[in-house]
Amino acid sequence: MKTVNGNTILAAMMVVFVALHAASAETQPGTWPRCRARWISGEMSGRGNAAAPVLERVFTLDEVPHKAVLSLAVAGWHEVSVNGVRVGDEVLSPVTCQPDLRLSSVSRDISKYLKRGENTISVILGNGWFNCLSKDTWGFCKAPWVAAPMVCGELVADGATLFTTDDGWIAYDSPIVFNALRNGEWYDARKEGRRENLRRAKVVKYTPYAVVSPEDAAPCRVFDPVAPVRTIPAADGGTIYDFGTLRAGWCEIEVVGETGAKVTIDYDEILTATNTLLGRIARFACFGDERDPNPFQHDEYTLAGRPDGERWHPRFTYHGFRYARVKTEGKVELKSITSVFVHSAFGSAGLIETSDSVFSRLQDATRRSYLANFTGIPTDCPHREKNGWTGDTQLAMETGLWNFDAKDGYVHFLRMAIDAQRRNGQVPCILPCSPSFGFFWGSGPAYDAILFEIPWQLYRFYGDDAPAREAYGAMKKYLDFIATKARADGLVEYGLGDWSAPKSVKVAPTLLTDSAYVYEFHRRVAFWAERFGEPDVAERCRSAAATVKSAFNKAFYKGNGVYAGGELTSLAAPLYFEGLCADGEATKVAAELLRRVREQRHRANFGILGAKWVPRALAKYDFIDDAWRFFTQPEEPGWAAWMRENDTLLESFDSDTYRESHVHIMFGDLSAWGYEYAAGIVPLEPGFRKVAIRTRPISGVDSFVAVRKTPFGDIRAGWKRVGGNTVLVCEVPKGIETVSEPGHRE
Repeated sequence: MKTVNGNTILAAMMVVFVALHAASAETQPGTWPRCRARWISGEMSGRGNAAAPVLERVFTLDEVPHKAVLSLAVAGWHEVSVNGVRVGDEVLSPVTCQPDLRLSSVSRDISKYLKRGENTISVILGNGWFNCLSKDTWGFCKAPWVAAPMVCGELVADGATLFTTDDGWIAYDSPIVFNALRNGEWYDARKEGRRENLRRAKVVKYTPYAVVSPEDAAPCRVFDPVAPVRTIPAADGGTIYDFGTLRAGWCEIEVVGETGAKVTIDYDEILTATNTLLGRIARFACFGDERDPNPFQHDEYTLAGRPDGERWHPRFTYHGFRYARVKTEGKVELKSITSVFVHSAFGSAGLIETSDSVFSRLQDATRRSYLANFTGIPTDCPHREKNGWTGDTQLAMETGLWNFDAKDGYVHFLRMAIDAQRRNGQVPCILPCSPSFGFFWGSGPAYDAILFEIPWQLYRFYGDDAPAREAYGAMKKYLDFIATKARADGLVEYGLGDWSAPKSVKVAPTLLTDSAYVYEFHRRVAFWAERFGEPDVAERCRSAAATVKSAFNKAFYKGNGVYAGGELTSLAAPLYFEGLCADGEATKVAAELLRRVREQRHRANFGILGAKWVPRALAKYDFIDDAWRFFTQPEEPGWAAWMRENDTLLESFDSDTYRESHVHIMFGDLSAWGYEYAAGIVPLEPGFRKVAIRTRPISGVDSFVAVRKTPFGDIRAGWKRVGGNTVLVCEVPKGIETVSEPGHRE
C-alpha cells in the first residue's frame, strides 16, 4: 500500500484519546499531545465564513485492505465521501461538545468503498456550533473558539497508518456558499464539480482544545418525510406549504429549470392572520435586533440547469417549522417539496394507548416535541434558540427514558456538564455555553439539577451506575459551590424558580423551590457516597439534608397543610421530594393541595416545576382523577387547550400565540406520569429487575395501557373497560420480580 507520491508513511497515531474521567474544565487548553496528524482546515482568511470547504486526499492502493478505518476528530460538522460515494447516513455529525474543552472523533470502516489503484477521500466541513457566524443573544458568535471548521485524523488499514491529515491534503470550495446553525444554508449547484479556489489545506498551528474523545452520543439521522397537506398563497409573495406537523429538520426539494434560477425557502412554526410567516419574534430573540441583516431559518438553492431535474436539501443547518414559504427567481418549476424530521436516532422504548382522545394527542405531541428538541443535544426549541437548557432537560428526562432508548444522548450531555463545570463547582444553565452566557443568569438548583438527575435516572432505568461514578466528583464539588450561596440556615435562593408560569399566577418562592432541590441533591450524593465506599461523605450529606429540611419547614410551613402562600407548586414540593414534608403532616398537605386544585378548577396555575410536581403529588396520594384532569380539562391555562390548534407542546400556558415557542418540552412530564401513575409501572430496583404494578383506573376513561421495553421483555400494564367491568392489564416478563404495591398511606 502506498500514497500517490509513492512515499510510505510510517505508522502514527492520530491522537491519544484521553479517558473522560480524567478530563475537566481545569485541563489547560492546548495540552492535547502533538503528533504526526495535524489539524487542517480549508480557511483562506478571516473566520471561515465563505463557502464550506472540501478537504481531499488522493492515494493509491496495490490491494484493497480487509479493514480500513478512517478516524477524524472534527471541529464543526462534516460529511465523508470515498470515491464519490457518501459514507454513512449520519447528519449534523458529530454531535457538539463544549467546543473549548472537548471535541469528538468519528471512526468509520471505509474498506467497502476502496478499490485497487487510485482512491479519493473527501471531507466537506460545515460550521455547526463551532463557528457561529452571526450575532446572537447568547454570545456564541464571540466565543474564543470561533474559527474555520477543521479536522485531524488518520487512515489505518490492516493495522498500518496509510496517512494522516497534513499539508498534503488539498482544499477547494464546495457549492455550499453559506451555512450557519441558526441562519440556514445557500447552495449553488452551478459550482458542482468545479473545485473552485483549489489550494493546499491549511495546517492550523494552534488549537484551543483540551480533549478529543470518540463520539459517545447517538447520531442524528433523517426520518419520516411528509408532503404538504395544503398550499397557501403568501401575502408577501411566493407560496406557503403547510406540512401539518411541527418538527425539526429541513425541506427537500425537486426542481427543474434554467441555469441560475433560484429557489428560496423560509421556515416558520406559525402564520400570521394575513398568511405571512411570523419570523420577526423568533428572529429578534435569536439576534437581538430586528434590523440585523443576517437571514433566519432561510435556505437558498441556485439551479445548475440539468434537464432531468435536481434534488437538494441542506446539510449543515436545521430548522424548527411547520410552514415553508417558497419563492422563485427565473424560470424554475418546483416538482415536489417534503418536510423531513431530523433528530437523534433513538429507538422507541415505550408507548401509551388510551381511549381518551385528548391524552392520546398529548402523548403524541410530547413524543414529537421531545424528538424535535433532541437533535444531537437536548434543547429548548429547534428554531429560535436551539440551546441546551439544562432545566428543560432535567424536567423532561423521565419522559424521554420511558418513551425512547435515549441513554447515549444523556451520557453525552452529562459529560458536557462535567466539562463545563467551573473550578468552584458552578454549572452553566445552557450547554454548550459561551463565556458571556450561561453562568450569569439562569443557572441555579432548578437547572443545575441536571448534574444529579442524569446519573440517577440512568441508574434507575438501565441499572448502570457508571454515569454516577463519572459525575460523583462533580456532584460533590457542586455541593461545595451551592453552600457558598446558602443562607446561614442552609436554604438557597439562586437562579430561576418556577419558570414560565402564567403571568397572572403568583409563583412559589424561589427560596422554596431551590431549597427543595438542594435537599434532594444532598440525599442523592449520600446514596452514591454509601455505594462508592465513602460513608463519611454519606453521613455529612444526610446531616446537611436534615438541616435543610428543618430550615425549610421552619421557613415555609404555616400549619394546617399550607406551605408558603399556598401556591400549588409550594404545596407539591414537600410531597414530591421524599421525606421533605414536616413529619406527620403529609396527609394534611396533600388534602390542602387537593382543595386548592379543585378550587382553581384544575387550571395549570404553575410553571415548569409545578407542572411536574403537582400532578405527581396528587397521584402519589391517590387523587389520580384530579391529577388526570389537569391534562384533559379544556380551559386555559392547561395542556388540553394547546391541542386545539397544535400537535406539539408550547413554551407557555399564556395565550400569546405570536410570542411563545410552539415546540418546547419543558412541560412534557405528563407522559412519564402516564406510565408511572396511570398505568402504574413503578421500577423498584435499577434496570427494571423489580417492579411494582400499581394500576389505578381513572373515572370516565375506558382504557389506558402502557408498554415499556426492558432487557427481559415488554412490561404491559393498565386497564380496559369491558361490558361494564374494569379489566386490569398486567403482563410482566420472566426475570422481573413483581410486587403488588398499594396506594400511598402515611
